[in-house]
Amino acid sequence: MAKRNEKGSVFLVAALAAVISVLAAQATLVVAVGYTDGDKIQKVVYEEVMKAKAKAPGFIRLVFHDCFVRGCDASVLLLKTPTNPDGKTEKDSPFNGGLRGMEVIDIIRNRLLASGTKISCADAIVFAAREAANILSNGNIKYPVDGPGRKDGVVSSIDDPPNFLPSPSSKFVDLLARFKVKELNMTDLVALSSAHCIGVFHQTPIMSSNASKTMSTYALAVAEEASTSTNGAGVKINVRDMGEKARNISMYQPNQVNMSAVGVLDNSYFNANVQNMVPFDSDFELTLNGTTLKLMNDYKKDAKLWKVAFEAAMTKLSNTLKAPAGSLFEEGYRVKCNATNYDAYPHQA
Repeated sequence: MAKRNEKGSVFLVAALAAVISVLAAQATLVVAVGYTDGDKIQKVVYEEVMKAKAKAPGFIRLVFHDCFVRGCDASVLLLKTPTNPDGKTEKDSPFNGGLRGMEVIDIIRNRLLASGTKISCADAIVFAAREAANILSNGNIKYPVDGPGRKDGVVSSIDDPPNFLPSPSSKFVDLLARFKVKELNMTDLVALSSAHCIGVFHQTPIMSSNASKTMSTYALAVAEEASTSTNGAGVKINVRDMGEKARNISMYQPNQVNMSAVGVLDNSYFNANVQNMVPFDSDFELTLNGTTLKLMNDYKKDAKLWKVAFEAAMTKLSNTLKAPAGSLFEEGYRVKCNATNYDAYPHQA
Protein backbone atom coordinates (compact mmCIF):
# COMPACT_ATOMS: atom_id res chain seq x y z
CA MET A 1 0.00 0.00 0.00
CA ALA A 2 1.32 3.42 -0.90
CA LYS A 3 2.23 5.61 2.04
CA ARG A 4 2.10 9.41 1.80
CA ASN A 5 4.63 11.36 3.84
CA GLU A 6 3.93 14.71 5.48
CA LYS A 7 5.18 16.61 2.44
CA GLY A 8 2.85 14.76 0.11
CA SER A 9 5.42 12.55 -1.66
CA VAL A 10 4.16 9.06 -2.44
CA PHE A 11 6.50 6.16 -1.74
CA LEU A 12 5.59 3.62 -4.40
CA VAL A 13 8.08 1.10 -3.12
CA ALA A 14 6.96 -1.90 -5.11
CA ALA A 15 6.75 -0.07 -8.40
CA LEU A 16 10.04 1.70 -7.94
CA ALA A 17 11.79 -1.47 -6.88
CA ALA A 18 10.94 -2.91 -10.25
CA VAL A 19 12.50 0.08 -11.98
CA ILE A 20 15.57 0.84 -9.92
CA SER A 21 17.89 -0.48 -7.28
CA VAL A 22 19.78 1.98 -5.15
CA LEU A 23 23.41 1.08 -4.60
CA ALA A 24 25.17 1.54 -1.29
CA ALA A 25 28.68 1.76 -2.73
CA GLN A 26 30.43 3.26 -5.75
CA ALA A 27 30.47 1.09 -8.86
CA THR A 28 33.79 -0.14 -10.18
CA LEU A 29 35.26 2.40 -12.57
CA VAL A 30 35.56 0.74 -15.92
CA VAL A 31 38.07 2.67 -17.94
CA ALA A 32 40.97 5.01 -17.29
CA VAL A 33 40.74 8.38 -18.98
CA GLY A 34 44.13 9.94 -19.60
CA TYR A 35 45.60 12.51 -21.93
CA THR A 36 45.43 10.63 -25.20
CA ASP A 37 44.80 11.84 -28.73
CA GLY A 38 41.33 11.07 -29.97
CA ASP A 39 39.70 10.65 -26.56
CA LYS A 40 36.13 11.78 -27.31
CA ILE A 41 35.18 12.48 -23.70
CA GLN A 42 38.30 14.51 -23.08
CA LYS A 43 37.87 16.46 -26.31
CA VAL A 44 34.29 17.46 -25.53
CA VAL A 45 35.03 18.38 -21.92
CA TYR A 46 38.08 20.41 -22.94
CA GLU A 47 36.07 22.37 -25.52
CA GLU A 48 33.23 23.18 -23.13
CA VAL A 49 35.56 24.21 -20.31
CA MET A 50 37.49 26.39 -22.75
CA LYS A 51 34.23 28.10 -23.75
CA ALA A 52 33.65 28.84 -20.07
CA LYS A 53 37.28 29.69 -19.31
CA ALA A 54 36.32 32.60 -17.07
CA LYS A 55 34.74 30.03 -14.76
CA ALA A 56 37.58 27.51 -15.02
CA PRO A 57 38.95 28.14 -11.50
CA GLY A 58 35.47 27.29 -10.28
CA PHE A 59 35.67 23.77 -11.75
CA ILE A 60 38.74 23.01 -9.64
CA ARG A 61 36.96 24.31 -6.56
CA LEU A 62 33.83 22.36 -7.51
CA VAL A 63 35.59 18.98 -7.62
CA PHE A 64 37.14 19.63 -4.20
CA HIS A 65 33.81 20.64 -2.67
CA ASP A 66 32.04 17.64 -4.18
CA CYS A 67 34.58 14.87 -3.61
CA PHE A 68 35.65 16.00 -0.14
CA VAL A 69 32.16 15.69 1.34
CA ARG A 70 30.48 12.47 0.18
CA GLY A 71 33.07 11.24 -2.29
CA CYS A 72 32.80 12.16 -5.98
CA ASP A 73 29.03 11.75 -6.34
CA ALA A 74 27.77 15.15 -7.60
CA SER A 75 25.81 15.63 -4.37
CA VAL A 76 26.95 19.26 -4.37
CA LEU A 77 24.79 19.94 -7.43
CA LEU A 78 21.44 18.84 -5.97
CA LEU A 79 18.71 21.40 -5.21
CA LYS A 80 16.65 18.89 -3.24
CA THR A 81 16.60 15.18 -2.46
CA PRO A 82 13.95 12.59 -1.55
CA THR A 83 14.76 13.19 2.11
CA ASN A 84 15.20 16.94 1.61
CA PRO A 85 12.13 17.91 -0.49
CA ASP A 86 12.35 21.52 0.63
CA GLY A 87 16.01 21.90 -0.21
CA LYS A 88 18.70 22.59 2.39
CA THR A 89 21.25 20.57 0.46
CA GLU A 90 25.04 20.99 0.25
CA LYS A 91 24.57 23.92 -2.14
CA ASP A 92 22.86 25.88 0.64
CA SER A 93 25.83 25.62 3.01
CA PRO A 94 27.92 28.77 3.50
CA PHE A 95 30.92 26.51 2.85
CA ASN A 96 29.74 26.26 -0.77
CA GLY A 97 29.02 29.92 -1.33
CA GLY A 98 30.12 31.22 -4.72
CA LEU A 99 30.50 27.88 -6.48
CA ARG A 100 30.47 28.46 -10.24
CA GLY A 101 30.16 26.54 -13.48
CA MET A 102 27.50 24.06 -12.39
CA GLU A 103 25.43 24.62 -15.51
CA VAL A 104 28.40 23.59 -17.66
CA ILE A 105 28.29 20.10 -16.14
CA ASP A 106 24.89 19.49 -17.76
CA ILE A 107 26.12 20.97 -21.03
CA ILE A 108 29.02 18.53 -21.10
CA ARG A 109 26.79 15.54 -20.41
CA ASN A 110 24.14 16.55 -22.94
CA ARG A 111 26.70 17.05 -25.68
CA LEU A 112 28.28 13.66 -25.01
CA LEU A 113 24.87 11.99 -24.84
CA ALA A 114 23.97 13.43 -28.24
CA SER A 115 27.01 11.64 -29.65
CA GLY A 116 26.15 8.36 -27.94
CA THR A 117 28.34 8.59 -24.83
CA LYS A 118 26.84 8.51 -21.34
CA ILE A 119 28.69 9.76 -18.30
CA SER A 120 27.42 10.62 -14.83
CA CYS A 121 27.24 14.09 -13.35
CA ALA A 122 29.94 12.97 -10.92
CA ASP A 123 32.18 11.99 -13.84
CA ALA A 124 31.58 15.33 -15.53
CA ILE A 125 32.68 17.27 -12.43
CA VAL A 126 35.93 15.30 -12.21
CA PHE A 127 36.64 15.61 -15.94
CA ALA A 128 35.83 19.35 -15.98
CA ALA A 129 38.27 20.00 -13.13
CA ARG A 130 41.01 18.10 -14.92
CA GLU A 131 40.57 20.05 -18.15
CA ALA A 132 40.33 23.32 -16.20
CA ALA A 133 43.69 22.58 -14.56
CA ASN A 134 45.20 21.85 -17.95
CA ILE A 135 43.80 25.00 -19.53
CA LEU A 136 44.66 27.31 -16.62
CA SER A 137 48.23 25.98 -16.50
CA ASN A 138 48.69 26.61 -20.23
CA GLY A 139 48.87 22.86 -20.83
CA ASN A 140 51.38 22.19 -18.08
CA ILE A 141 49.16 20.21 -15.69
CA LYS A 142 48.14 16.75 -16.96
CA TYR A 143 46.94 14.01 -14.66
CA PRO A 144 45.00 10.77 -15.16
CA VAL A 145 41.60 10.10 -13.60
CA ASP A 146 39.46 6.99 -13.49
CA GLY A 147 36.15 6.76 -15.26
CA PRO A 148 33.58 7.04 -16.51
CA GLY A 149 31.70 4.94 -13.99
CA ARG A 150 31.13 7.11 -10.91
CA LYS A 151 27.62 6.94 -9.49
CA ASP A 152 25.43 9.98 -8.91
CA GLY A 153 24.40 10.30 -5.26
CA VAL A 154 20.87 10.88 -3.98
CA VAL A 155 21.91 12.13 -0.53
CA SER A 156 22.80 15.80 0.04
CA SER A 157 22.47 17.78 3.25
CA ILE A 158 23.37 21.31 4.32
CA ASP A 159 24.84 19.76 7.47
CA ASP A 160 27.56 17.79 5.64
CA PRO A 161 30.02 20.43 4.30
CA PRO A 162 30.98 21.82 7.75
CA ASN A 163 31.78 18.27 8.87
CA PHE A 164 34.24 17.64 6.06
CA LEU A 165 35.40 20.80 4.29
CA PRO A 166 38.09 23.02 5.82
CA SER A 167 37.08 26.64 6.30
CA PRO A 168 39.04 29.81 5.46
CA SER A 169 39.76 30.18 9.18
CA SER A 170 40.80 26.56 9.86
CA LYS A 171 43.86 25.99 12.03
CA PHE A 172 46.63 23.68 10.85
CA VAL A 173 45.66 20.80 13.14
CA ASP A 174 42.12 20.87 11.79
CA LEU A 175 43.29 21.12 8.18
CA LEU A 176 45.52 18.10 8.53
CA ALA A 177 42.86 16.09 10.38
CA ARG A 178 40.26 16.72 7.68
CA PHE A 179 42.67 15.71 4.95
CA LYS A 180 43.65 12.55 6.83
CA VAL A 181 40.00 11.51 7.11
CA LYS A 182 39.94 11.53 3.31
CA GLU A 183 43.23 9.59 3.13
CA LEU A 184 45.10 12.65 1.90
CA ASN A 185 48.44 13.50 3.47
CA MET A 186 50.42 16.63 4.31
CA THR A 187 51.95 16.79 0.84
CA ASP A 188 48.47 16.67 -0.70
CA LEU A 189 47.34 19.45 1.64
CA VAL A 190 50.14 21.76 0.51
CA ALA A 191 49.83 20.84 -3.16
CA LEU A 192 46.05 21.28 -3.34
CA SER A 193 46.23 24.59 -1.46
CA SER A 194 48.17 25.98 -4.41
CA ALA A 195 44.90 26.12 -6.38
CA HIS A 196 44.43 29.36 -4.43
CA CYS A 197 46.75 31.03 -6.94
CA ILE A 198 43.80 31.46 -9.33
CA GLY A 199 40.36 32.99 -9.12
CA VAL A 200 38.85 35.65 -6.88
CA PHE A 201 37.55 35.97 -3.35
CA HIS A 202 34.75 38.10 -1.94
CA GLN A 203 35.56 38.62 1.72
CA THR A 204 37.83 40.63 3.96
CA PRO A 205 41.03 38.69 4.61
CA ILE A 206 40.90 36.56 7.75
CA MET A 207 44.22 36.48 9.51
CA SER A 208 43.54 35.56 13.12
CA SER A 209 46.84 33.64 13.29
CA ASN A 210 48.66 36.87 12.54
CA ALA A 211 46.72 39.81 13.96
CA SER A 212 49.08 42.39 12.47
CA LYS A 213 48.11 41.09 9.03
CA THR A 214 44.93 43.12 8.97
CA MET A 215 47.02 46.31 8.92
CA SER A 216 49.65 45.02 6.51
CA THR A 217 50.53 46.32 3.09
CA TYR A 218 48.77 43.29 1.61
CA ALA A 219 45.52 44.27 3.34
CA LEU A 220 45.89 47.75 1.83
CA ALA A 221 46.43 46.17 -1.59
CA VAL A 222 43.26 44.12 -1.17
CA ALA A 223 41.36 47.27 -0.28
CA GLU A 224 42.72 48.97 -3.41
CA GLU A 225 41.66 46.05 -5.60
CA ALA A 226 38.21 45.91 -3.99
CA SER A 227 37.71 49.62 -4.67
CA THR A 228 38.32 49.10 -8.39
CA SER A 229 36.34 45.87 -8.90
CA THR A 230 33.02 46.20 -10.71
CA ASN A 231 29.75 44.28 -10.59
CA GLY A 232 30.91 42.28 -7.59
CA ALA A 233 33.78 40.80 -9.56
CA GLY A 234 35.76 40.23 -6.38
CA VAL A 235 39.44 40.56 -5.64
CA LYS A 236 42.15 38.56 -7.39
CA ILE A 237 43.22 35.87 -4.96
CA ASN A 238 46.83 36.01 -6.22
CA VAL A 239 48.66 39.23 -5.45
CA ARG A 240 50.72 38.59 -8.61
CA ASP A 241 47.50 39.04 -10.63
CA MET A 242 46.39 42.29 -9.02
CA GLY A 243 46.68 45.66 -10.74
CA GLU A 244 50.01 47.44 -10.73
CA LYS A 245 48.93 49.99 -8.13
CA ALA A 246 47.77 47.29 -5.72
CA ARG A 247 50.96 45.25 -6.22
CA ASN A 248 53.07 48.31 -5.51
CA ILE A 249 51.12 49.00 -2.34
CA SER A 250 51.58 45.40 -1.23
CA MET A 251 55.37 45.55 -1.64
CA TYR A 252 55.21 42.08 -3.16
CA GLN A 253 58.57 40.58 -4.13
CA PRO A 254 58.32 38.51 -7.35
CA ASN A 255 61.35 36.34 -6.54
CA GLN A 256 61.51 34.86 -10.06
CA VAL A 257 57.73 34.51 -10.37
CA ASN A 258 56.57 35.02 -13.95
CA MET A 259 54.71 38.31 -13.57
CA SER A 260 53.22 38.10 -17.07
CA ALA A 261 51.44 34.80 -16.28
CA VAL A 262 48.30 36.49 -14.98
CA GLY A 263 45.51 34.04 -14.18
CA VAL A 264 47.79 31.03 -14.63
CA LEU A 265 47.77 27.96 -12.39
CA ASP A 266 51.40 27.66 -11.29
CA ASN A 267 53.61 27.62 -8.20
CA SER A 268 53.31 31.38 -7.53
CA TYR A 269 51.02 30.68 -4.56
CA PHE A 270 53.99 29.60 -2.45
CA ASN A 271 55.93 32.78 -3.08
CA ALA A 272 52.92 34.83 -1.99
CA ASN A 273 52.24 32.70 1.07
CA VAL A 274 55.74 32.85 2.52
CA GLN A 275 55.43 36.65 2.21
CA ASN A 276 52.16 36.62 4.20
CA MET A 277 50.23 37.74 1.11
CA VAL A 278 47.34 35.27 1.07
CA PRO A 279 43.71 36.07 1.91
CA PHE A 280 42.74 33.13 4.11
CA ASP A 281 43.96 32.16 7.52
CA SER A 282 43.99 28.52 6.42
CA ASP A 283 46.65 29.40 3.83
CA PHE A 284 48.80 31.27 6.34
CA GLU A 285 48.56 28.30 8.73
CA LEU A 286 50.77 26.29 6.36
CA THR A 287 53.68 28.57 7.24
CA LEU A 288 53.40 27.66 10.92
CA ASN A 289 54.44 24.03 10.54
CA GLY A 290 58.04 23.18 9.75
CA THR A 291 57.26 20.38 7.32
CA THR A 292 54.67 22.26 5.29
CA LEU A 293 56.82 25.39 5.25
CA LYS A 294 59.70 23.37 3.84
CA LEU A 295 57.41 21.90 1.18
CA MET A 296 56.24 25.38 0.23
CA ASN A 297 59.77 26.67 -0.10
CA ASP A 298 60.72 23.64 -2.18
CA TYR A 299 57.74 24.15 -4.50
CA LYS A 300 58.44 27.89 -4.71
CA LYS A 301 61.94 27.14 -6.00
CA ASP A 302 61.11 24.14 -8.20
CA ALA A 303 58.00 24.38 -10.40
CA LYS A 304 58.51 20.81 -11.69
CA LEU A 305 58.47 19.44 -8.15
CA TRP A 306 55.22 21.31 -7.48
CA LYS A 307 53.69 20.08 -10.74
CA VAL A 308 54.30 16.43 -9.83
CA ALA A 309 52.82 16.91 -6.35
CA PHE A 310 49.78 18.83 -7.62
CA GLU A 311 49.01 16.29 -10.33
CA ALA A 312 49.29 13.38 -7.88
CA ALA A 313 47.03 15.12 -5.36
CA MET A 314 44.39 15.90 -7.98
CA THR A 315 44.37 12.27 -9.12
CA LYS A 316 43.88 11.11 -5.52
CA LEU A 317 41.15 13.68 -4.95
CA SER A 318 39.33 12.57 -8.11
CA ASN A 319 39.65 8.80 -7.69
CA THR A 320 40.07 7.55 -4.17
CA LEU A 321 37.83 9.47 -1.78
CA LYS A 322 35.37 7.05 -0.23
CA ALA A 323 31.70 7.76 0.29
CA PRO A 324 30.58 7.88 3.93
CA ALA A 325 28.21 5.36 5.49
CA GLY A 326 24.60 5.77 4.49
CA SER A 327 25.36 6.89 0.95
CA LEU A 328 22.82 6.01 -1.73
CA PHE A 329 23.20 6.28 -5.48
CA GLU A 330 21.11 6.34 -8.62
CA GLU A 331 20.95 3.17 -10.67
CA GLY A 332 22.20 4.71 -13.88
CA TYR A 333 22.61 8.46 -14.35
CA ARG A 334 20.67 11.52 -13.28
CA VAL A 335 18.58 13.01 -16.06
CA LYS A 336 19.37 16.47 -14.71
CA CYS A 337 22.38 17.08 -12.53
CA ASN A 338 20.54 19.24 -10.01
CA ALA A 339 17.74 16.74 -9.34
CA THR A 340 17.41 13.07 -8.47
CA ASN A 341 15.53 10.87 -10.94
CA TYR A 342 12.83 9.93 -8.43
CA ASP A 343 11.01 11.69 -5.59
CA ALA A 344 11.29 8.56 -3.49
CA TYR A 345 13.40 5.44 -3.34
CA PRO A 346 12.75 1.99 -1.90
CA HIS A 347 14.06 1.46 1.57
CA GLN A 348 17.07 -0.80 1.80
CA ALA A 349 16.68 -4.06 3.69
